[in-house]
Amino acid sequence: MIIGLTGKSCAGKDVVASLMEEEGFFVIDEDKLGHEALAENKEKLISVFGSQILTDDAIDRKKLGSIVFSDKKSLQALESISHPWMVKETEKRARKAEAEGRNVVINAAILTRLGLDAICDEIIFVDAPFELRARRAEARNGTKIEDFRKREQNQKDIITTFETFSGTIVTIINDGDKLTLYRQVKEYCDTILARG
Repeated sequence: MIIGLTGKSCAGKDVVASLMEEEGFFVIDEDKLGHEALAENKEKLISVFGSQILTDDAIDRKKLGSIVFSDKKSLQALESISHPWMVKETEKRARKAEAEGRNVVINAAILTRLGLDAICDEIIFVDAPFELRARRAEARNGTKIEDFRKREQNQKDIITTFETFSGTIVTIINDGDKLTLYRQVKEYCDTILARG
């Protein structure tokens, strides 16, 4: 089974992913895959953005980020290079794990933007109120609420409804303590594992 795991910034996707990994699920982290995509597509990226994005002959994510996050066309150019590679790699890893009899979790904020919901049997949406997520962002990264609000504007396509998805959508609410979250995740994992 392939399960999509999504939700907005600081909702707690990574915590849910790590709990599911502890329960024996095979987790594919799209953020980490995005880093791999930069290295794998280094020459293409240099041809589009120039050698200014390099530090010590490697793609410097901060330098690249300062270009793409201030210009929509540059961001689209980056996504047109990295996203197809990420999707292909995700499908390859997911199918291999499935063939080995493992349940797969695709941890991706931009699950639908990547089109990966198309290969999922179920989707988990991790939800938490905006104010709580903003406080978590400030505590974790020192992100000011104005900046967090701007990031939120860029995540309008991360929603609890999936127009083209016909499978089960499970919402996990992460507005309490870790034990409450763990109980919800454990209950879900037990249900999946009981199916065999």
